[in-house]
Amino acid sequence: MDTSRIKSCSFTLVLLCAVVYMAMPVTAVTGTVTIAYRGSGGNFIGDTIIFDGKNTVGNATLIKITGPGLPSEGVPLYALRGTPGSGNTAQVNPDGSWVFRWDSDRADASKLQTARYIFIASDVANPEVTAKTSILLKKPEFYIIASPSQIGIGDYVEFQGMAETGVTYVKIDISDASGTVLHTFMSPVSGTGSFQYGFRADMKPGQYNVLVTNPSIKNNLDLVLTVAAPQTPETTQVTPAGGQTPLLTETMTAVQTQASDTGSMPVSPAPSQTGITSITIVLSVIVFSAIAILVTSRKKKQ
Repeated sequence: MDTSRIKSCSFTLVLLCAVVYMAMPVTAVTGTVTIAYRGSGGNFIGDTIIFDGKNTVGNATLIKITGPGLPSEGVPLYALRGTPGSGNTAQVNPDGSWVFRWDSDRADASKLQTARYIFIASDVANPEVTAKTSILLKKPEFYIIASPSQIGIGDYVEFQGMAETGVTYVKIDISDASGTVLHTFMSPVSGTGSFQYGFRADMKPGQYNVLVTNPSIKNNLDLVLTVAAPQTPETTQVTPAGGQTPLLTETMTAVQTQASDTGSMPVSPAPSQTGITSITIVLSVIVFSAIAILVTSRKKKQ
């Protein structure tokens, strides 16, 4: 075949592919995302801050916070030690508006300081569409924080805070939603007013009020401590067609449940090595048998 003709056809084919690629329509994301906050913007750590805005791109808005001591990619407002780049979500209303309420007393206050923080809003499905706003957060003169702010039954939690100077101790009361006091602890206070006290939680799952008092101080301190329920394996019943009695009960392991929560499929187990070896041996026997038969047949013909 003519070499020049082959080269000409190849060049024509490449040129045609380039023209088709350039003619393909480019789908651009349309719409915008905005974020604002309600109030003056000078908030204390522990205040409730309400964010709102518009999202004309998708139906869910992702909200992150970044600033001193936090990853530049941002983290969830309710998980300041969370995965960088992840955030909390707010559903978008039919008119494109969204609202997110941040109770900062439920965040890990040990990760916050008196500084200006940036809050980032983006569309969940199109993270390149973003908007930002900033707020000056101030650490109050007197405060109490729990580390961590959310615990499980039996977990160790430590209270740290700053009380008014001149007192030698503070009383820490932990009460449930009905106001019943479940625990009372006494913690010494240093000469600078700082105190800390830890214990292992034995309360049922729920939210509990922590109140710090002393007859000599004017400012009582309080926070909300959350005890999370333990995670239990999920059970799924497989029912055959016709609504008969379930034939199989399938229990999801903790690893599978976690994979589902993160949007990833569980990793399938690898094929059995024993099965692969058996198949290889059988195939080898068949091949050698075929070769032996072929050699024998040729010798007989000779």
